[in-house]
Amino acid sequence: MKSAPASNSITSTKAATAEAKRVESTSRENGRDASQPRSLLNSPVKAFSPFSMTQTAPLATPQDSPVSADQTSNILTSSARLSPQGDLFLSGAAASQTHRLNALRNYGDFTLAYNTAVQEHLEYFWYNNGYIAYSLRKGNVFVLGDPVASDENYQPLIDQFLQKYPHATFVQISSKTAHALTKHRFYINEMGIDTTLHLKDYSFAGKAMERIRYASNWLKKRGYQIIEADYKQIQAAEVQAVSDQWRTTRRVRRPEMRFLNRPIRFADELDVRKFFLLDPDGKIVSFFYFDPLYRDGKVIGYATAIKRRHHEAPIYAEQGIMRIAVEQFISEGMEEVKLGLSPLAWLENKTFRCNRIMHYSFCYGFNAWWVNRYFYNLKGHAQYKRHFKGVETPLHYASPVLFNDIRIASLLRLTGVY
Repeated sequence: MKSAPASNSITSTKAATAEAKRVESTSRENGRDASQPRSLLNSPVKAFSPFSMTQTAPLATPQDSPVSADQTSNILTSSARLSPQGDLFLSGAAASQTHRLNALRNYGDFTLAYNTAVQEHLEYFWYNNGYIAYSLRKGNVFVLGDPVASDENYQPLIDQFLQKYPHATFVQISSKTAHALTKHRFYINEMGIDTTLHLKDYSFAGKAMERIRYASNWLKKRGYQIIEADYKQIQAAEVQAVSDQWRTTRRVRRPEMRFLNRPIRFADELDVRKFFLLDPDGKIVSFFYFDPLYRDGKVIGYATAIKRRHHEAPIYAEQGIMRIAVEQFISEGMEEVKLGLSPLAWLENKTFRCNRIMHYSFCYGFNAWWVNRYFYNLKGHAQYKRHFKGVETPLHYASPVLFNDIRIASLLRLTGVY
């Protein structure tokens, strides 16, 4: 396979050369060729993380004010480089973003954390070493996920933000953030669940996991391979072709959805892991991106960020890739894998003061046959994640007003649904 352009590499030439030598040396010891992606479906799982980020010293804190992201360059791709000591440096406009990278690496342990740090066209509100990521849409302020902040700064950051934007809407937040909003008299509604696999005692053994094992065994018997690779080993054009074909099956206005989903990049990104399913002819037919979860300066797990498949991919593609990826993360001592939001799934709304109108509207949307058939298979999406027997936790939508029709319409427009 041809190499991707050098500009797509996350490290500088010097750092990349050093990393290549390290991997090559390790590969000689393990008896494999480092220049080729290795199949994880047909071989024992071994630890492999091509883009590990070492901890840097705490960075200076910006003033307690909003910071625009419009200057952004691809800070986690070509503009990032590592010093010989392992410290991260960013050049040009990206230098102003070192603060949120530092915050991300210390407090970014929820599913959308990486998204809040790297997605373009977001705004940032800072308090001490933490931030809130948000977007402005026709007079509405939408907060993306939880604050990226320490426990002691969590409530003050939210309080300061609401002094500036008292009518903001919070989207896909945890119960921790929802609790912090109760003092501000917000209506807090569940908007779905996130599923977490706690890897310490996680296993694919047993009858409950028979479906997952069958999927990976089916792929192996028919000559499919699952590899972990980067864009020095995989052609970006081939991955993009799969993505483009997948997009033709989506009923959305934009080519790429945004805000709650980060747009795909066909380049290597810091600590993002990529797994590919190859058919018997070696052609890519499906792939997953996993975004890192951070705590105290190190990667503690991953969240599924991007999943795409060609229409020729077998129905077992996603389950097969997930099993191999999770087993890989277990072998590396990772703590957890988050499967992401199952929209509108199994809402209860028993903990916080909720908007009953919105509760019944969301429940209707999840169960409506025409929504699942013609727009998005909400039930199928949620049931797929239940096959992995993880821990389900609610995610919330929080608003200070009772009637949210305009806000929901604006949010859907922001994400690119229509």
